[in-house]
Amino acid sequence: MKKIILISALASSFALASSTTLADNTGTSYVGGLFSHYTYDESSGSSDASPTGLTVRGGYFLTDYIAIEGRLGTGISDDTISGTSIDLELDQLMGAYAAGYLPLNNMFSLYGLIGFSYAEGSASNRLTSISFDDDGFSYGAGAQINFTPQVSGQLEYMYYLDKSDYDLTAASLGVSYNF
Repeated sequence: MKKIILISALASSFALASSTTLADNTGTSYVGGLFSHYTYDESSGSSDASPTGLTVRGGYFLTDYIAIEGRLGTGISDDTISGTSIDLELDQLMGAYAAGYLPLNNMFSLYGLIGFSYAEGSASNRLTSISFDDDGFSYGAGAQINFTPQVSGQLEYMYYLDKSDYDLTAASLGVSYNF
């Protein structure tokens, strides 16, 4: 019986999602959140860390396919830099981006982001703590599934900071609401 209910619920969800039409996005705003698994990776390959974080995102569609977006994020857990006793944490992330959307059908879209990010972090061990910040060009790509005309889910990969000596990237899973 549970199996039949589960199959019926999934079929209903897919039918509802596939019955939504491509809406006119121009003038639509959205807000959402992302859970991110960040990766700090030095170019030398000697050190990396993978803290997690939460990001709030908000945007506005200028056309059906182009939006502007802002993000504010913070770390929720730190990680030890490989080969050391130093913990790395993302303290703050801010950014402004242009997003281009490519609808594949009524349910799925691909999107790309380009823009500018600012990040603050801290590294600490039992004896001391230091803070640092950096900013730079950012880019990424993702996929979006529309559950309803207002609610969608995102899966994305973003290069927040792509520097010559290190990268700060994130794989994220999110949900957004259009209004």
